[in-house]
Amino acid sequence: MIDGFVMGVMSAVITYAIFRSRDDEAYDEDDLIEEVAAADDDYDVSDYKERSVTMSCQTCRKLKRHREIEPNLYQCVKCKRHTDLRRR
Repeated sequence: MIDGFVMGVMSAVITYAIFRSRDDEAYDEDDLIEEVAAADDDYDVSDYKERSVTMSCQTCRKLKRHREIEPNLYQCVKCKRHTDLRRR
């Protein structure tokens, strides 16, 4: 019975230490906004052929890679089915 209590306490201490170390290394919101703004400046919106994402393909019935052929229009790499995520 004491062994279970000691294991529970040790698990709680280790978990607390892990989450505590993450909080110490956290960024300020201003730093995150600056990083996102810098990343947005480097991204070329007209280059849709290079963007690829993993989505669930309804034809293959599995998670497959899709490449963007137009803004928010994706094509499955395996079966070539189009997935339209554009607003109407």
